[in-house]
Amino acid sequence: MTIKCLNHQRSHEFICYQCNCLMCSKCITIHIKDHPDHSDKIEHIDEIKDSLSTLKLDDIIDFTTTNNSGSTNSMSAIENHFEQLHQHLLLDVLIVERDIINDKHTITNQIDKNIMNLKYLINIIILFNKLYNNNNSSGDNSSSGIINEDTSIIPDTTTLYSTTTIMESITTSSSLQSFINHNNQTLFNDYNNNYFNDDVLIQHHSYYSSSILVKSSIVQPFILVDIVASDASITTTTTTNNNDNKQSYIFITHQAKGATLINTSNNNSIEELKFDYQFDGTYSSIVSIGEYIYIFGGYNNENKWIKISIRSKSVEHIGDIEGIKGDSDISVCYDGQDHIYLVNGRNIKNRIDRFNIKTMKFESYHQLPFGYNNQASSMIFKGSLYSISCNQYKLFQFDLTNRTITDHQIDIIPLSSCHDNNGNFFILDVTNKRFIKYNVETKQTINLNADHLVNAQYPFVMYHRESPTSSYIYSFCNSLDSNFKYSIESNQCEPIFRDIKNHNSSWCASSSITF
Repeated sequence: MTIKCLNHQRSHEFICYQCNCLMCSKCITIHIKDHPDHSDKIEHIDEIKDSLSTLKLDDIIDFTTTNNSGSTNSMSAIENHFEQLHQHLLLDVLIVERDIINDKHTITNQIDKNIMNLKYLINIIILFNKLYNNNNSSGDNSSSGIINEDTSIIPDTTTLYSTTTIMESITTSSSLQSFINHNNQTLFNDYNNNYFNDDVLIQHHSYYSSSILVKSSIVQPFILVDIVASDASITTTTTTNNNDNKQSYIFITHQAKGATLINTSNNNSIEELKFDYQFDGTYSSIVSIGEYIYIFGGYNNENKWIKISIRSKSVEHIGDIEGIKGDSDISVCYDGQDHIYLVNGRNIKNRIDRFNIKTMKFESYHQLPFGYNNQASSMIFKGSLYSISCNQYKLFQFDLTNRTITDHQIDIIPLSSCHDNNGNFFILDVTNKRFIKYNVETKQTINLNADHLVNAQYPFVMYHRESPTSSYIYSFCNSLDSNFKYSIESNQCEPIFRDIKNHNSSWCASSSITF
């Protein structure tokens, strides 16, 4: 049956794809005149029939099947390739980790051995002090300053004896004496380390008091100390060499998206660094862990955080603060394990949050009562988080175990503050022109001799331990005139870094770092 054109009674021969119309030979002439732009959209029906008659369904199926098979083979090849890469990477990780684990075991064993030697040496010193005191009938059985008694009670748990805890204690101790004092209830407790029967030895000494050797030791007891020190130096050669390889730096950020890196182990060599991060409003928001610097928030990026490698002098990561509210002027501190704690801020003044350095996740940890300000400095010490409030006569102590809060009054109004991670805050009060050292255990305040510092224009202070025998407080602000260096050992303050490039470091983060 042939369908004809109703207007011309002719068979349909053409189709226009543009308007989907069937047309006869006469209709198409009229259609092209009316719609010249459709001329290339018109096709003869016979041509369509010829095209369909020559189209083979088998060819289409074969072509599609071939393409599908090729795609499947390509996917398998890609998967196999990346699986091989994955296996190679796993093998490389195992090889690298094996060396690291072996080195770690070696260092751990060396530390355990040195600690055991130190225990023996301290017991020998204590024993000879007792012999010396007994000989002089002084009745004083003290250890002559080797171990200072600490009246605070510390729970005796296995973690206090772990190598990790010992290494943290070594790192935070300013001297051998302070290390011994900090562990006098655990590692160096007389009850735990009494390898000798003191009473028997003292009786033995009394019986043989005429011995020339014993007399010589008692008359000059510090000869033994020299011998002990000599032995100790031999056993700690490896540790000393490892420490000698470490470099100490001061890292000072500024408001021009950059930082000044000063190597205090290399004649204060200076390097200027650039980072795509605004550091204004991060003065107390910085912490150093190993070779890395962590900084949180800021006036212009409240919801950002940054991780910087001092080894490579580059940004490792810039991320969003998620799970908690961001802010500026956040006070942060590190617990020595997996978490950095974030305390209050410029706008939020009743919270303690924390950040996991392994998972890089934030979590809300505790809600503080109202009544605090933003914090000048925070420190974790012996199971508690201590935090100094800006422009308030107080600091609070937060017990990390039972989450109780205790307020402590201080007789100073902090503008800026820093700490030594060892129980001491160094607090600057520019209103009353005072700079003090405050110990969180003894609650003792010591006025420090830092006239230059207290008279500077709003300096911001940071603690820096250059060596086991020298620690300093540095200050920086918006001009070089605020750059000072206070020696904790000599209690003297002097201008420093007056010839470096002048940056505005007011309210910007700075930190000490050693690796």
